[in-house]
Amino acid sequence: MSRLRAGKKPQPAGRIRPLAGMLIGLLWLFGAPPAALAEDPAPAASSQAPAPASILPPPDFARNKPLLPEFTLKDKREGTYFTGIPIIGSDPDNGVAFGAQVQWYDNGSKDSPFFFYAPYRKRVSATADITTRGTQEYYLEYDQPYVADSPWRIHGFGGYMRYKYENYFGIGTSTLAKLSFPGAPGATFSKANDYFDALRANPAGITYADYNYYDRQQTLFTADVERDFLGGLLRPLLGVQVSYINARDYSGGGYHGATNQETKLHADYRNGLINGFGGGWANLIRMGLTYDTRDYEPDPTSGVLGQVLAEGAMQWFGASSNYGHVNVTGQGYYRLLPDLTHLVLAANAVYSNHFGTVPFYAYPSMAAPGNYRKEGLGGWQTLRGFHANRFVGPVQIQGNLELRWTMADFTIWGQNLRPMLVPFVDVGRVFDRTEQFSLKDWQATGGLAFRLAWNLATIISFDLGFSREGTGFYMEIGHSF
Repeated sequence: MSRLRAGKKPQPAGRIRPLAGMLIGLLWLFGAPPAALAEDPAPAASSQAPAPASILPPPDFARNKPLLPEFTLKDKREGTYFTGIPIIGSDPDNGVAFGAQVQWYDNGSKDSPFFFYAPYRKRVSATADITTRGTQEYYLEYDQPYVADSPWRIHGFGGYMRYKYENYFGIGTSTLAKLSFPGAPGATFSKANDYFDALRANPAGITYADYNYYDRQQTLFTADVERDFLGGLLRPLLGVQVSYINARDYSGGGYHGATNQETKLHADYRNGLINGFGGGWANLIRMGLTYDTRDYEPDPTSGVLGQVLAEGAMQWFGASSNYGHVNVTGQGYYRLLPDLTHLVLAANAVYSNHFGTVPFYAYPSMAAPGNYRKEGLGGWQTLRGFHANRFVGPVQIQGNLELRWTMADFTIWGQNLRPMLVPFVDVGRVFDRTEQFSLKDWQATGGLAFRLAWNLATIISFDLGFSREGTGFYMEIGHSF
């Protein structure tokens, strides 16, 4: 029996401990929140804020919420509006993408105090896109802070996603090794392009073209509820997820007249290294706690975010197996040279641990509320420049650092636009168990992004990342964190 199945279940304290230092470091670097523990503090006023008489005080349950920065408030629109963009881009895993995303916002009126403290009153986002490599994504998202002027927030997500060529490079620390496959015994590949070229070769009518792929189809529905405490800084969370994954293997299939040999996924299943071959139900209950002092959620310029999220998939709730997931996130934002330019240092650290009888398709998930598509190490949100899910394991740790420079701020035809230049660095590593933590074999990438903030809350991203195995170009919506 494999170590993934028979190993001892790590204790929760052991899973969380490696990230504690990073979280403390972020809190020290970016500073404590304003008046976090005061009984009844007034909202902090900045030198750039509008005249205090024009800003309504927040309700008591949001008394510690930071005021939106003047840079944001001066262009925040009242009422409702739409943003809609075509999705025309590419990335190394999905090919060229075509589609569209439409977002509807309700910012409310300036007669409400929430206009000055909440990112928006309601947001609805609808996305549909397909790619030349068979990826399809159709999903709808709803988010409403301060429902009916109360401390409650609701968030819902529903969609269908198909990844015809989903990556699978294995599970655990073995994925840190150089790329290799059975069709080239003893050979390793430093560059991803050379590796995939070798896989596609078809001598004597056999090929390994689909060695690292499987067809994944997922239907997903989630609902989360949060409530503000500590004057709007602390939010407990309770949520549910109902999801079904269908996984189809490519062993024995055809490729340009040749026959695909056994895939990596099937070989690991045959050797008893993975659970969940063929797919299954991933129904779960999640609980979390978020500490949030960010000044503007879609595009922060200051503050910290600390979050602990625990998820449990249980057979009595309809899941195909019993397993759990702990995810700890720390983020910090700090404005540099505020008198000269709009420059924000942004940092992100994530610790993720899966335990129990975990199906292979659940390991990559580092999902957090509002970001249910987040995957393993590799790709736009983790290690830009590596292929998606390049490094996947029971324990996954990542860190990201970005320098976000807003180069201009202008309005055309009533639409506010803010171009940004963003150099970045990403690091990450996987472990089989938390106690194996090591400073060796960490993977690092770097690159440059161009982003465009449209009417403040819609961020369009173009990121170019470089890794030891090659490059990746990504077009996405939102900041990577």
